Amino acid sequence: METRPLNKIKKFNQSSEEIDVNSEEFSILNKKYYKDGIEDYDWTKTADSFRGLETFFHRKREKLLKTLIKKYSEGGKYLDAGCGSGLITRHLAKGSIGIDINPKNIKRAKKYAPLAEIIEGDVENMPFSDNNFSTIICSEVLEHMPNPQKAILEIKRVLNQNGVLIGTVPKKSFLWKLRFLSSTHPGEPYHKEYTKKELTDVLSNFDDIKVFSAGYFMTLVFIARKKD
Repeated sequence: METRPLNKIKKFNQSSEEIDVNSEEFSILNKKYYKDGIEDYDWTKTADSFRGLETFFHRKREKLLKTLIKKYSEGGKYLDAGCGSGLITRHLAKGSIGIDINPKNIKRAKKYAPLAEIIEGDVENMPFSDNNFSTIICSEVLEHMPNPQKAILEIKRVLNQNGVLIGTVPKKSFLWKLRFLSSTHPGEPYHKEYTKKELTDVLSNFDDIKVFSAGYFMTLVFIARKKD
């Protein structure tokens, strides 16, 4: 049974008891970390101004996503699912939508991506109709979810027929063990590094799945299409 100590999120729960990350209790506490704005990490500011080695990672990710979007995007209507502070959203077409659960990120994304519509909401339960978007971006989001299938199914629901999902997650690597050295290490309650097989399994409801390494071999890219 995979567990994480509750004191990882001690800012709102002081217990040292361990809890199953697959439990509903952990899911609630995990979301609370973001909903209550305990996470206070500005990806965009970190990319735009040097704040340590993590600046190079976020700049690399930003450049990577711009290239992937140009190559694989279906154009049309864009959604940045889990947009954070707007690092990628600001490069999408005018009128694109970004959604994030953290109210602090909403304020930041509105500043960095003024041409986009920024909405506070949960990617596991989005306020959009079925078959609404041609291209959905989901970068550095799934690794924070003990059960990413909920988000994946919701993303598929709002994606158009033949639409494309473009995203990234951390790749399983010893380099991630050095995260504690980062000056902006957020200390979130849950963070998973994926193998290629694990990520492919998560995306199994999609078609034409591509998964490959990028970003200093610390990142897995995924491209997937909705055919049914």
